[in-house]
Amino acid sequence: MNGLILWLFSSLVFILSVNGTMALRNIIAVVLLSLLLFVSIKDKEALRVIKRNREFKLIIGALIVFVVYILVHSLLLSHDMAWSLSEFKSHIFYPTLYFLMGILLAAYVAQSRYTTKETLITILFFSIFVHIFYIDLVAIDKLFHDGVMMRRYGGLMDSPVQPNYLTNILLAMIIAEFVYRLRVKEQILQVSNGVLYLLLIASIFSTFVEALRLGDIALVFLGVGSSMVFLYNNHQYSKKVRGLISFSLIIILTIPLAYNINTDSRWGKLLETIPLAMDTSNSPHWLNKNFNAPKTESGYEVKGSNYLRIAWAMKAIEYVIDDPQGIGFGRNAFGHAMEVRHPKLANRGSHAHSSILTLAVGTGIVGVLLWLIFVFIVAKTSIKEFKSTYSYFSILTLFIIMGFVGRSFVDGNMSDHMFLQFMLILGLSLFFCFRERESEHTL
Repeated sequence: MNGLILWLFSSLVFILSVNGTMALRNIIAVVLLSLLLFVSIKDKEALRVIKRNREFKLIIGALIVFVVYILVHSLLLSHDMAWSLSEFKSHIFYPTLYFLMGILLAAYVAQSRYTTKETLITILFFSIFVHIFYIDLVAIDKLFHDGVMMRRYGGLMDSPVQPNYLTNILLAMIIAEFVYRLRVKEQILQVSNGVLYLLLIASIFSTFVEALRLGDIALVFLGVGSSMVFLYNNHQYSKKVRGLISFSLIIILTIPLAYNINTDSRWGKLLETIPLAMDTSNSPHWLNKNFNAPKTESGYEVKGSNYLRIAWAMKAIEYVIDDPQGIGFGRNAFGHAMEVRHPKLANRGSHAHSSILTLAVGTGIVGVLLWLIFVFIVAKTSIKEFKSTYSYFSILTLFIIMGFVGRSFVDGNMSDHMFLQFMLILGLSLFFCFRERESEHTL
């Protein structure tokens, strides 16, 4: 049973990001969740961590309130109930099940005599890392044979955006491990310090290949956050050593952005683009690409990602102000809102390239507030746990949720496998975080 559960978990984590595997993914997820429910019913002690922790119950309660609100909104307030219910099932209900799966898996491992949390986290890491290692190998091969550095390559996925999410998760795990080893002198990932450095280099290299600006910006915040976590109440090192280590964390995680700025021509036109993109009345190009794009004084046509992300964000905010109740939950709620206002020109499939704005357009201000309350409680709890125990899982939980949510303001990551994977890891990490607190208190 133990080997089967770990194998199913590893397989699920690996194929979540692979296109065209939805049927296989669902089969594995159902089997794994069923097994975990079965063992949890047999061993009721495993889940008593939840009962004994007020904060854990509060987190779960906040998530349930959010989920129920989206369901009620889909039934009663959506302009297209069938569409919203379908979206709710795939992009709210399923991620919640994955969150439960993460909790049940961690609870099973915590009680298991055959495996440990260290083994589970190592399996999680390398199940993801296989994707990044493949991207690195292909890029290195092309570099050596053709002398060309690949850009925006997605490996086993259709788009570089998808592996970039994985790279950022891996870097959050690696940096959390570094900080934990420096602070506590223990380890979770079952690799030596030398191998951990190699994994860091491989993950940084993959950011060069994926060439995602938003992912690289997120890493800068990870660098700042990790240096703050390292410095907090740290009396183990001299002032110079603390300064050197914290500065190194920031510099290492800023390298991808520096490389991107030097190799991506879009940065040079960004400042010119912003004023025109914010003035959506200047051109209807944001609504339909058949219209001519606006031009700067120098004659440069502003279009593509630089223009559309900003223009759509401005319109999404306008739609929320116009309809604070929301049009209905869905990944393309922004497209539905556009179509209602411009039925002959808009594309219903359009999305705002911001999960938070999409959620606001779809479920209104209340929906966004409920999600952010959940996020706030998780972040606050992880910070509290770090301050008291310096737990690896408190650090990982904080890095994972702040990285994902921070990026959701400028990217559409609250859907599909990205959201499923996030919720799975979050559930797992949260359980271990509370479990370690109990272990500390019983020593």
